Amino acid sequence: MTPLHRMPVLTMLASLAILALAGCSRLTPTAPVAEQVPAPASASEPGPTTPPGPDAAPPPPSRLTGPNAVSIPRPPQTVLNWQVVTEQVVVPLVDTRVAGSRYELMFHAKSVEANTLVSIKEYDPDVVDVTFGPHGIEFGEPVTLSVDFSGTAADPKAEKWDGSEPVLFWLNEDTMRWEEVPGRTDWEKCRHIVLLEHFSRYVLGGKAGWRNQPSRELE
Repeated sequence: MTPLHRMPVLTMLASLAILALAGCSRLTPTAPVAEQVPAPASASEPGPTTPPGPDAAPPPPSRLTGPNAVSIPRPPQTVLNWQVVTEQVVVPLVDTRVAGSRYELMFHAKSVEANTLVSIKEYDPDVVDVTFGPHGIEFGEPVTLSVDFSGTAADPKAEKWDGSEPVLFWLNEDTMRWEEVPGRTDWEKCRHIVLLEHFSRYVLGGKAGWRNQPSRELE
């Protein structure tokens, strides 16, 4: 075969070789693109935070304790084990008493607008620290709260009496501060009485600096 006759054959073989190489390149797997993972935030960058709960609030001054309490248990950052003392349904237009442990709630005719399951919770009967539920409910007519402080440092008849005057605080969860609730004291019955416009967490503390003899104006 002359060189001129071999030219078509060589051209055909070269074309087949090019096609084969192109097919192989299509079958060769390509390396996957690495997924872009965001770098972790540095320690100096603030991360998401959880809003503090009632137990994270600073304790009010001189929280009153009963005769069996050696000291105030648990630091304020510890989650407290609240126990239900009592639960009771309160209905509108009826004066209703809900009581348990040291606490007595008196609902009046216009206090609630619908049937309401009211609860009283405490974590220690010898620490005058309580939550009322439903938490955050507001009342059309204030609810009367009476707290028994007998046996505490505010009780003039108790061995541990230190001359304290009882005062009620409520926890403002917007500011995480304790605020005083105005009230009066029935010294004969050892009860502190206030009007509540809403439910929250409440603590009866002792305010120092009052006269060293109980008032007799309520006798």
